[in-house]
Amino acid sequence: MEPAGIHVAQARGTTVAVLRQWSLPNAPTEDAQLVVSELVTNAISHGSGAVRLRVWHDNHQLRIEVKDGSSTPARRRRAGANDHGGRGLLLVASVSLRWGVADDGRTTYAVIPTPTETPCRRTTQPTLDPTC
Repeated sequence: MEPAGIHVAQARGTTVAVLRQWSLPNAPTEDAQLVVSELVTNAISHGSGAVRLRVWHDNHQLRIEVKDGSSTPARRRRAGANDHGGRGLLLVASVSLRWGVADDGRTTYAVIPTPTETPCRRTTQPTLDPTC
């Protein structure tokens, strides 16, 4: 395995360990691994300098950020049918609520939903809870 592949695997493993530690009941572990793999791979392949991974969550979403030293922002490209690459950000977009590049151009992020609440029960009575 080439050094870049080792770092991507380490980033995935660290992400899984953090999600387990947080004990999120419906953690989107597979989606998070995919996003981390793609964003870290892009940072290593197309960025420069050190690559940093940051993962955090609030009540309803998981945010993954990858930062490198390049000021050239990540962008989706169109991959041809025979291309071996070029689909990473398309995959990130498909599993994320949203993704983008922070103002500095050095940080690419993705937001994944984390349904941590139990669904509302269906009743015949009206409710004042705006989430139900």
